[in-house]
Amino acid sequence: MYSIKTLAYSMRWVTLAVWLMLMTPILLAADATPTLNGPPTHYNSVEGKDFRLTPAHPKDAAGKRVTDLPATRIDVFDGFGEWEQTADAALLIFDQAIPAALRSQVQLFHANATGWLLVPRGWRVRRAAVGVDGTLAFSFIAANGVANGWMTLYEIPACRGCMYGAADGLFPDAHKKLDALISNTTPERVLIPKPDVFNRPDSCTANLGYSWPHSPPIRAFVVFDEAVDDDPYFSELDLALPASQSKLANFLLSGYRTRQGICGTGHHGLTVQE
Repeated sequence: MYSIKTLAYSMRWVTLAVWLMLMTPILLAADATPTLNGPPTHYNSVEGKDFRLTPAHPKDAAGKRVTDLPATRIDVFDGFGEWEQTADAALLIFDQAIPAALRSQVQLFHANATGWLLVPRGWRVRRAAVGVDGTLAFSFIAANGVANGWMTLYEIPACRGCMYGAADGLFPDAHKKLDALISNTTPERVLIPKPDVFNRPDSCTANLGYSWPHSPPIRAFVVFDEAVDDDPYFSELDLALPASQSKLANFLLSGYRTRQGICGTGHHGLTVQE
């Protein structure tokens, strides 16, 4: 007998195809120019209902407590209606090097689905969501609102059609593969607002820079890797910080690039607890 989780995984292709075929005409009628993600203003997870925050106590590779960085564990109420949580004693080690000049500007968050995340100090959780197929979205915003800074992490580890949709307009052939998967013809995604910066350093990554009203300049790093058979992967980190914090922005984006590994290896993100 199949478990509920197995059935949910097997149905994701059918769900995606039906949704796209039914909703595309409606979406086009409402807005003919799809946009980039922009600030996390449309989704707001509720603490206590969607996620819980608990003080965390990270250790370095030598087993020594990291005491100079504020650290918080995010327990998430996932798509199966279960709390994803990790006991404090079972948290992953934290061994990322942080420049001394920036150490006072960051804090740590840990979720079971992400491992440790470095976030500007003083920011708070805006969204914490993990779906039935592992797709996740975590957003953080400055204490006084998105106009002063925000960060969003998206990861799609399983739903191939969802990956093609997210990669459409950013990576060659993603749109054709989406249409082939759902056996339908859909409009190709248009990047709005038009990026000021858009380049692909290698076959599976892209860098973007773009502007958005009431937000600091936005920089994004995107990974879409299909090189490993039957194990594609999509991830995107969007970060908006004032120009005065450009060194911090460079450090956070660089750290995330390093975490993603090399195209074609299948090793992206951090190893997390099952």
